[in-house]
Amino acid sequence: MGTMPFNEGDYILIDYIVKVKEDDRVIDTTIEEEAKKAGVYEEGKVYGPELVIIGEGWILKSAEEEIKKMNVGEEKTFEIPPEKAFGQRDPSKIRVVSIRDLQRRNIRPKINEIINFDGKPAIVKRIGSGRVILDFNHPLAGKTLVYTVKVVKKIEKTEDKIKELIRRRIHLIDLNKVNVTIEDHTATVLLPLDLLSYSNINLALRGIIRDIDRYIKEISAVKIIFEATFERETAEKPKKEEEKPEKPESKSASEKAATTE
Repeated sequence: MGTMPFNEGDYILIDYIVKVKEDDRVIDTTIEEEAKKAGVYEEGKVYGPELVIIGEGWILKSAEEEIKKMNVGEEKTFEIPPEKAFGQRDPSKIRVVSIRDLQRRNIRPKINEIINFDGKPAIVKRIGSGRVILDFNHPLAGKTLVYTVKVVKKIEKTEDKIKELIRRRIHLIDLNKVNVTIEDHTATVLLPLDLLSYSNINLALRGIIRDIDRYIKEISAVKIIFEATFERETAEKPKKEEEKPEKPESKSASEKAATTE
């Protein structure tokens, strides 16, 4: 089968496992079983194929370039060197600060904990003699990443693209309960009423509208409607009384006498 590369703006669903080559440690995956096996399973996280729009920078550019060469249904393993991932380690990004300085900022440092110092994330590498060594390098700086990726599906229809953008914001949603119709460049989205109890639903809805505006140019307006369906028992129709056969009229005494003569 010939290669049919993906283009900028294509919507695809991928499953992946990302490991650090140096210690074979899994750092991210969309596959629940793999997460449990590697000890990185997160309770409450929704696992499954993840949406990627080619060219939008949702994953490492170097990984995206490899994925663009793949076909739907294909699985591929490839390496990303440090210079194409999170860079080489920079010794100048190691700083020593006093523990009192951290305490004045309400920071109680612990080894290997990531803290925010002067607006930048840093890893606490060592604590001792009243001093703390902070590493401002990215945790994966200097590491080679090994990706195993499977392209599960390419999303073609605009209605399905909108559904996937909705799932990106509301992970627990059942897309079978979402209905999207498009008419005159207006998308009408019907969502189940129980989503109103979803945590931060207003924030999610604003994100969905922004995403549709940004990523789906053929849509100029969005209507979001919460739909309630009522299960009602239909009243049983009263049964018609069965018609009883008419009884023959009783004859008078004179009629009876006439028939016996």
